[in-house]
Amino acid sequence: MAVLLVLFTFHFSLFTVSAQTIEVKDFTRLKRPLWKRSKVVVEKQKALLDLTTTEKGFTFKANGTEEVEVAEGDGIITVKVPHKTRFLTIAHPTYGQLTWRVPVKYLKRKKHYRATLLTSDPTKAYKLSQQWVVMQVQPANAIVHMDSTVHLLRDGSLALQLPFGTHKYQVESPFYEEVTDSFCLSDSAKAVLNIMLQPAYSYLKVVTPWTDADVYVDGQLLNPVTSTSSRLMAGSHYLSVRKGGLSYYESSIQIGSAEKRIITLTQSDFDPRWMPKVTVIQPQVTTDTVQTAQTALEPTAPVTLKAATADTEIFVDRVLVGRGEWSGQLTKGYHQLTTRQDSIESATSDLWINSELPQEQQLAVPQTSEALINIHSNVVGAQIFINNRLVGQTPYIVEHLQAGKLYEVRLEKKGYKTVRKKVQPKGNELTDMNIKMKRNKTAK
Repeated sequence: MAVLLVLFTFHFSLFTVSAQTIEVKDFTRLKRPLWKRSKVVVEKQKALLDLTTTEKGFTFKANGTEEVEVAEGDGIITVKVPHKTRFLTIAHPTYGQLTWRVPVKYLKRKKHYRATLLTSDPTKAYKLSQQWVVMQVQPANAIVHMDSTVHLLRDGSLALQLPFGTHKYQVESPFYEEVTDSFCLSDSAKAVLNIMLQPAYSYLKVVTPWTDADVYVDGQLLNPVTSTSSRLMAGSHYLSVRKGGLSYYESSIQIGSAEKRIITLTQSDFDPRWMPKVTVIQPQVTTDTVQTAQTALEPTAPVTLKAATADTEIFVDRVLVGRGEWSGQLTKGYHQLTTRQDSIESATSDLWINSELPQEQQLAVPQTSEALINIHSNVVGAQIFINNRLVGQTPYIVEHLQAGKLYEVRLEKKGYKTVRKKVQPKGNELTDMNIKMKRNKTAK
C-alpha cells in the first residue's frame, strides 16, 4: 500500500509539472540604423537577448551548462549569453524547464536579439498579458525607441503589442526636439499616443553692404536673393563671404536651437587680404542646367538627382541646381530637396549624406500641398468612396489628396442609408470627418 501511495504521488507530481509549459516565440535580431548608434550597450564578448514576459524567477544556462547573467525589468528579461550559444536551458520553479534551440546557427557576440517568453497553465483560466499601443507621430519620418528597441517610422504610425506594465519611449526626428516619456498598459483598453514634435531647426540670414557678394555657410551657397540659409542644426557653423575671387570674411559662428539669427556685416568687418583656402567653382549657366558654386570646406560625396521630366527644376537647400537631372558634390549632413514645374512645388524631402560614397535619388513630382482626411463613423466597415472611387472602409485616413480641392465623400453599407458629404481639406493637415449613418428601415 505504501508503494502504491509513493507511485501515485510521483505520478501526480509529474502530471503537475507537465501541466506547466514554457514557450519561446517571435525571435528576431534587432538592427540599428546605420546613421544612428544604438543606446543599448552590448558587451563585446556576449550577445544580448531581450525576452518579453510578465513572469519572474527564471534561470538560464547557455548550451545547457553555463549560468548566464540575468536582469529582470518591468515586463522584460535581459539575458547576456556567451558567443556561439546554440541553445538555452530555461527553468522556472512553477512552469518547469525548456531546452530552447535558437532559430539561427548560434547567438553572436555584440548582437542584439529579442523574443517573447510565454508561460501557460492549463489548469488556470486564461488572462490577457499583452495590450496594443498605437502611436501617431508628427512629423511622419521619425525614430522611436521603445524600451530597448528602435523603430523607424515613415508614415507617422506605429502599432505594437507589449506586455502589461510601464514602458519608456523616446521619439526623435531631424530638426525637431526629442520627446521622452512613459506610459502604462493594462487589460482595460489599448493605449493611443499622439506625439507632435516641436521644431528645433534654426535659420541664418546674413546682410552685407554688397548685392553681388556670395555668402556661404558650411560651404553651402545661401539664397542669392535673400541670403537666408536652409534648416541648420544647433551648434557651430562656418560663415564666409566671397566676391571677385577673394575672401572678405571667414568666421565660426554659434547658433542656438530654433534660433532665427540675423548677422549684419559692415565694410569694417571685411579683410580683402584674406585669400580663400579653397578653390571656388564659378557658376556655369546653360540652357539645360543651372549649377551653383561648389566649395571644398567639408568632405563631399557625389550625388545624382533625377526629376520626373526633363523640364522639372531641381532645388537643393532652396537653391536651383538644374533641370531634369543633376549630378554634383554635396557636403556631409542633411540637405533639402524640392522640385518645381509651372509654379507648382513638390513636398520637401531630406537627403542625409554620411559618407563619401556616391548616392542617387529619384525626386518627388511637383504637386500642390497634400491633404489628409480622417473618415470615421458610428458604423465600422462602411465602404468609403472619394469622388466615386473606392478607397477603403471606416475608420480610414485618406492620404495624398489635393489641398483646397472639393471632394465628395460617400459611405455605403448594406442595411444603412447611403450618406454623402462634401469636404475641402487644407494642406498639410488632417481633416476629421465623423459621418453618422442611419439604418435603412425598408431593408430586410
